[in-house]
Amino acid sequence: MSNIYRLFKIFGKLRNYRLKLAAIYLLHQTGRRYIGVFLDPVLSCNFRCRMCYFSDEARRRELHGVLALEDYNRMAEALFHRALKLQIGCGAEPTLYKKLEEIIRKARACGVPYISMTTNGFLLNEEKLLRYVEAGLNEITLSVHGTCKETYEYFMTNGSFEQFTSLLQTLGHLKKRYPAFQIRINYTMNEDNVEELARLPELLQVVPVDVLQLRPVQKIGEHTSYSNFSMARISEVYDSVLLPLQDYCVRHGITCLIPGKDNLTVLEQNEADRGWMIQDLTYCYISPDSCWKEDFDSRTEDFESYSKRTKRARRIWHYIFSGEKRRKSKNDRTRSLNYKLK
Repeated sequence: MSNIYRLFKIFGKLRNYRLKLAAIYLLHQTGRRYIGVFLDPVLSCNFRCRMCYFSDEARRRELHGVLALEDYNRMAEALFHRALKLQIGCGAEPTLYKKLEEIIRKARACGVPYISMTTNGFLLNEEKLLRYVEAGLNEITLSVHGTCKETYEYFMTNGSFEQFTSLLQTLGHLKKRYPAFQIRINYTMNEDNVEELARLPELLQVVPVDVLQLRPVQKIGEHTSYSNFSMARISEVYDSVLLPLQDYCVRHGITCLIPGKDNLTVLEQNEADRGWMIQDLTYCYISPDSCWKEDFDSRTEDFESYSKRTKRARRIWHYIFSGEKRRKSKNDRTRSLNYKLK
């Protein structure tokens, strides 16, 4: 398990939200890193995955733009010294960005401890992967929605299962050269693909995966091609499919991020919780048309000056004692879940 996941595991063990907020307050006041930067350098995708808003034609027309490298460098100077992690690729496909290597190098130069990229992998080859790793990429996360050709290509429109398995082999070769490089798979579960998880160990034998995240499907668009967001079947097979897979991961040294069974109910019913406070304080999203907070301008201020102007320390202190619960709003991308790290 890499250091970043050890930190996540320790933080996850703090069940009391006040302790989590107090830890954030301490990190903030002592000038330590505690925010996660989530970057979409280009708002486009070469896939039309059925569970994603890129399968919604109307929504897709609204998404456009490419982040200028000059703007990114300025934002990095303003924020990255407080970043614990840079996540490249959040809702779009980062490999469409022409200067991805420069993105990684700048983050490394700013001292960001962990740099990860989430991708469908379709445009990657060994040469590109090698350049990214040598530039400072710590982890690659592959989005996967099926373990057989039929399901994979059904949910990941424009994808090729053969190309995906070929990429796994390429990553296996890269892993031998760079053992510390992390390979992660994010599997988005729904009622029509959850039982295929029983076959996932076959794929895991092809490449030495370090991290596996099992993510319940969430509604992230109004008119996506796939519209079954029920957790019923996932709950039914939780003990017979998910738990054996979790045990497999433990036996083979794979970090497994799996939602608790009770979390599936919370997700489906959109119950109010206090997770929004943690997200408000630690989540920083950057795209061609946005940077962190609506009233933040990287041309005139940085993390410290903005925090001072907006009395951020006082707000954290208020959160510790407020205890306000909120439901996921329609503007939220996804709902944060309490994942178990095994």
